[in-house]
Amino acid sequence: MTNPPPNQASEPKDQNVLSFMIQLVQEKHGDDADAQFINTEANRLYDQFGDNLVSYFEPMLTEQQKKDFDNLVGAGSNQEQLLNFLIQAIPDLEAKIMQILVSFRANYLGIQLPNSQPAAPQQPAQ
Repeated sequence: MTNPPPNQASEPKDQNVLSFMIQLVQEKHGDDADAQFINTEANRLYDQFGDNLVSYFEPMLTEQQKKDFDNLVGAGSNQEQLLNFLIQAIPDLEAKIMQILVSFRANYLGIQLPNSQPAAPQQPAQ
């Protein structure tokens, strides 16, 4: 499955996820951290989180669904179209994304979660 192209200036980032990443950086580094650092780190985490989602959900797709997803990416589909495809293809997608956000946060902050939470595919670099 092909990863969507990196977010470009023409494609806005999901503000809810970006806000979550900004809060995460502030939680780790404190409110006194430099604003430029916070924004740079939040954008890096946002992109890494997007890559993690693709890596996490790819095994849940059939070979045909992977080809269909690759075709959408190749056709320049926006994030909303890609997300709608995944919502139709993967049961309980929203709940799974929330679980991944919780794991992503814990990994970034160095918090050990109970075994009941699914592990994030990759640990964020610190």
